Amino acid sequence: MSSDLNDEIDPSNRVFYDPVTILRPISKATGVNLDQLNFVTCLFLAFPIGFWFRHQFRDSPREIRSMVSAAIGFAMCYFLYGRAIAHLLIQGIGSYLLLKFTNSENVHRFVFVFAMGYLLLIHFYRWIYQKSYCLDVTGSMMVAVGKTTLLATAIHDGNKLENGKEEELTEGQKNDASVIVGPMSHYSTWSAFLDLKHVPIDPKTTRPFSPTKEALFKFEISLGIFIVYGLLGSFLPMSVTSDPEYNRLNLFCWWFWHMIASTIHRLPYYFSWIISDANCNISGFGFDGIEASTDSAKWSKTTNVRPQNVELGRNYKEMVENWNIWTVAWLRRVVYERIEGPYRTWAVYLTGAIWHGLAVGYYLSFATSALFTLAAATFRRCVRHHFLANANLKLAYDVFGIIISKFAIGYIHYPFYVLHLWPSIFMYRKLYLAPQIIAILIYLYLPMVLPPLNGKHKKKSGIEKKKSGESTKTAIDGEIENKMKEE
Repeated sequence: MSSDLNDEIDPSNRVFYDPVTILRPISKATGVNLDQLNFVTCLFLAFPIGFWFRHQFRDSPREIRSMVSAAIGFAMCYFLYGRAIAHLLIQGIGSYLLLKFTNSENVHRFVFVFAMGYLLLIHFYRWIYQKSYCLDVTGSMMVAVGKTTLLATAIHDGNKLENGKEEELTEGQKNDASVIVGPMSHYSTWSAFLDLKHVPIDPKTTRPFSPTKEALFKFEISLGIFIVYGLLGSFLPMSVTSDPEYNRLNLFCWWFWHMIASTIHRLPYYFSWIISDANCNISGFGFDGIEASTDSAKWSKTTNVRPQNVELGRNYKEMVENWNIWTVAWLRRVVYERIEGPYRTWAVYLTGAIWHGLAVGYYLSFATSALFTLAAATFRRCVRHHFLANANLKLAYDVFGIIISKFAIGYIHYPFYVLHLWPSIFMYRKLYLAPQIIAILIYLYLPMVLPPLNGKHKKKSGIEKKKSGESTKTAIDGEIENKMKEE
């Protein structure tokens, strides 16, 4: 945990961070930042509250379920952000008015510009005046941007709000289980949850499928991650990357310790997303169909990360698509599918950087990630089919992909962590910009050396792959899955 206790709230921070301070004595006693302590407290409390909500209001009308969920989310937001919650209300009400009075032809543009523009305004104020980092209202505003723009895009695309009201948009923004760190979700899914149509009847029990077992499993995983980070986080912080002592090691050893520190630093993200997923599930939200092989319910609709696929992804695309899953899906739906031409990948990553804030590190990380995405897709098209002839070659290709993907995530992660220009440049200078140079060479010249398969061979290869059962594509959401395309 950070050593800056945030004992007294900086007056310039109150615009976006003005929390309830009842836990300040515990913050001082434990050395844990007040913002982090409040944040973790809300995530842990949301689990029993979700269980209570599912049982207490399982037969209640839609309006009651919506109001209770919104009230709980509002209370949590006030506990975390205090008066800064006004920004969430302004963002939600403004988006609602645009949804109400803008024609469907342009509604997605107006809502996107307003919601993202207001978020950017708060980011700008924070960038100018914030003296120390804290978990402020912009985190929840980022989630709200995704929810409102997904709804506006659905309306533009001709999808109707079934059994719902646009007035519930601001209530859906403050869903108690996802208001803090997400995940985003489609309004249609939230509407079905309010109508108690989200989960079918289990023929074995004649009651709706229960999420308790799956939710407890996710909760236990998140608790384990929380404990591991608490034990290791302070012993191997990300600062080892620039530590003079570690920099006296040879390049291989230095990079090894950087990778370990980078992996440990991702644990808080895994904890937050997995426990939020558990909180959604325990409240009855997140049903994603029936597992055909076991006839059991799947509760993956609110899953936002798959750590094993991030840390051991066989290629860069697999790693990216399993990290912050709903944000990837949102960017595909709202940005990627709206832009034609060769620059849409860059547009996606630029939007992702702006969404996060104005720190230079975000833009360096996302620019590098965009370059790696293009290079990885080019490498896959030009090289992969040469290794599908036998199992040993395919295994070698996959192992190589895991190593490169692991290197890539550690490389792009550092500027995202340090945020500032010159600390980010340290990493690039240390490795002489070799990763970017290699990626550019692959993207521009590899197709000349190893031409990719033509359409006919691609089709044949795809049929063979399907027959051999090697396809590993997983659905994030039914509405998004059919539109997803590989770069």
